[in-house]
Amino acid sequence: MKLEDPLRKNLGELRLTGDRLLDSPPTGERFFRELLNTAVDGERLLAGIVWMVGQEGRLQAFCDAGLKNLSADGKLTVGPNELQQLTGALQEGKVVVLNGQATINSGQRPRVIGPLTSDGRSIGGVELFFDSEQLPGGHRDLLHFVEEWCGYGAKYLEQQRRASQQPKDPTGFWEQFERFTLELQRSLNVREVCGIAVNDGRIIIGSDRLSLVLKEGRRIKVRGISGQDDVEHRANLVNSMRNVAKQVIRVGEPLVYRGAIEGIPPQLEKPLATFLQESRSRMALFLPLYPRDEFPHKEEKDPNTPVRKRKVKPLGCLVVEQFSESRPLPVLRERAELVADHVAASLHNARRHQDIFLLWLWVAIGRFFGWFRGRNLLISLAVIAGIAAAGTALAFVPWDYRVEGIGKTMPVIQQSVFAPWDGDVAEVFVEGGEVVKKDQPLVRLVSDDLREELVTARNEVNQKDKVVVTAKSLLREARARDSEENRNEIPRLLVEQLRAEHELLAVKERVRILEDRIEKLTVRSPIDGIVATFKVKQKLQNRPVRRTEALLEVMDHTGEWQLELEVPEYRMGHMLKALERSEDHTLPVEYVLATAVETSYEANVTKIATRTNESEEEGTIVEVYADIDADTLPSRRIGAEVEAKINCGQRSLGYVLFGDVIEFVQRHFWL
Repeated sequence: MKLEDPLRKNLGELRLTGDRLLDSPPTGERFFRELLNTAVDGERLLAGIVWMVGQEGRLQAFCDAGLKNLSADGKLTVGPNELQQLTGALQEGKVVVLNGQATINSGQRPRVIGPLTSDGRSIGGVELFFDSEQLPGGHRDLLHFVEEWCGYGAKYLEQQRRASQQPKDPTGFWEQFERFTLELQRSLNVREVCGIAVNDGRIIIGSDRLSLVLKEGRRIKVRGISGQDDVEHRANLVNSMRNVAKQVIRVGEPLVYRGAIEGIPPQLEKPLATFLQESRSRMALFLPLYPRDEFPHKEEKDPNTPVRKRKVKPLGCLVVEQFSESRPLPVLRERAELVADHVAASLHNARRHQDIFLLWLWVAIGRFFGWFRGRNLLISLAVIAGIAAAGTALAFVPWDYRVEGIGKTMPVIQQSVFAPWDGDVAEVFVEGGEVVKKDQPLVRLVSDDLREELVTARNEVNQKDKVVVTAKSLLREARARDSEENRNEIPRLLVEQLRAEHELLAVKERVRILEDRIEKLTVRSPIDGIVATFKVKQKLQNRPVRRTEALLEVMDHTGEWQLELEVPEYRMGHMLKALERSEDHTLPVEYVLATAVETSYEANVTKIATRTNESEEEGTIVEVYADIDADTLPSRRIGAEVEAKINCGQRSLGYVLFGDVIEFVQRHFWL
């Protein structure tokens, strides 16, 4: 609100004096006297009195100014009614104009009364006497002037109240500040330093909010706001704060807003107004952050030589805000500048630390070599020696390289019995595990097709036999008649006889073949041995079978035995090379039975299959056969599972232990 000409000049002087007195507050009487002398000009405002509530709750004159403008002797006489009227006006808690009479030695004057409040209660007031002739019109400008005067008085009283509550020896503050500086120096990470600066620094300063804006190259960024873990850079508050801080950093001078825009540089008025609208702050302090002074050069120069100092640019800006009062709290400015100096030094150190090229690498190297100190050096040497010894042993100590395989014990002589013809199993003569002799019947098949063909062939034999008999009879009759016609007929009849005899022989041969096939439907054992098929009758009885279908197996369990092993294909390279190096083209094998792992047996690889097969457990495998001494086995059980290790010669201990890893890398990552 702009005042009219009569009091505008007085209001400007009042503000200058009030701000000066609040910055360096004198004693109470001096403060109010100087503030009162600024208001009383002898023309419009003739005199003034500051009243304070005494110990008994009565108003007492604290100080006065300009009373000689009202009376020649400068004395004031206030009656009981007027004092009661003054007390009532102050208890209302607002500025009022009283046109009633106040008894003064020289006459009667109109006056305006304003309250002085502290901690929410009225503890006094100011009474200003004015000349109505010098203030024509309404009293709106006068009321505003007195409100400003009372506002400065209330700020002073509040400032004194807070100062009285603080201890005279603020050791607690310095202890807290020392912890704050230690926390700043403990980290060389810019992000962590910013977080400590805004959160702990706000408590040290005593502000409502503390923010940190940094200059990063040509860009200005808000890196920390107290009470927030992260900064939303697209927020309106952050953008407006960055715009004001950018100008402050460019100029390099602090900026203070105390509730009035007067005195603010023109280029900052618009961005500051936008920031205040977003932040709702009543007081804002922007302090540029300057890095610490560089250390002087080790080589001392001539002191008479003038040193040209370069202009140091701010590295950022500290933003201090208050929401409740437009006037900075006591010692806020001093504490803010103190915090700003330490924050700037910590940020400067952190930035220089993070600007080191390949910092993470040098830190890792430093930590590595830093560990080799004191007793750790002996420990490290012992560890290195141990590692070197282990590496040497792994590289040069020979060890048997063995390839593992799984398999079973089987007789060498094995015979599979197949169905000779399509048919049905009519009878099974043996059981699984039964010992049989060579040519002993095992299974009898029946074939309706063969029987039908045999019946048909036998009928053809009878027919062809009759044809032969007839042909022979006709030939005899023709030879008995001696005539020209019969002589010509004899060759033809002879040919028919021969043809009939040949057809008869072919049909008889067919009958013989069918009878042989029917005979072979009784399947016999090809060798002496044991039936190796389990539950033969359950599998074959009354079951139709196809020709060449395997019915059962017979194995010679009394002869030689062998191991039938399945070895993964990727292991075969070691075995083939070992076989080439072997003089007798065999490889030693050590195996154990699945039913008796406590005892190991020996064998020799004699044959390796020339093609691969598929296994459900091992994938692609190669069948390997090894001769064994069956007499050493506790029992000759066909198909007993074994786990075998084939010795493929000696390799380095490291390859024996970690060969699978080496081969895996070679298979999957070798170019």
